[in-house]
Amino acid sequence: MPCMKTIIKEYIMKNIVLLALLLFSYFTIGSYLSSINLASDKTLSGSVLVAMSIIAVIACFGNFAFTYEKINIKIPFHRYLAHFTTGLLTLVIGVSLIFTSILLSFIIGRFILLDVLFILLYAACVGYDLWDIMRIEPA
Repeated sequence: MPCMKTIIKEYIMKNIVLLALLLFSYFTIGSYLSSINLASDKTLSGSVLVAMSIIAVIACFGNFAFTYEKINIKIPFHRYLAHFTTGLLTLVIGVSLIFTSILLSFIIGRFILLDVLFILLYAACVGYDLWDIMRIEPA
C-alpha cells in the first residue's frame, strides 16, 4: 500500500530529527544544569526531578492515548499533524528522561544501569509509535 510506505518514511524522518534534537538537548541541558550549580543543591535537584517526572507522565499519557488508527493517512495534513503531535510528545518524553538522568547523576552519582533503562524507555515509546502506525487498516 503506497500510503503505508509514505507514512513509514515520514515516521523514520521524524525520529531522525527527534534523535538529533535530543542529542543537542543532552549537552545543552547538562551544561545548563551544571552551570547553575544544581549538583551542589540536592534538595533543589530533587524538586526539579519531581517537576520533570510530572511533565514526563503527562507526555506519556498523551503519547499513549493518541492513535494513528483515527487519522486518514491519504490526507497529508492528517499525517503531518499526527507526526507533529506524536513527535512533540516523544520529544518531551526524551527531554524529561535527559533531565532525569542528569539530575539523578547529581543526586546519586552516575549509574549506567539507569541510563540504559532510560534509553530502553525511550526506545519503547518510539516502538509503540511504530506499532500504532502498523495497526492502521488498509483502505
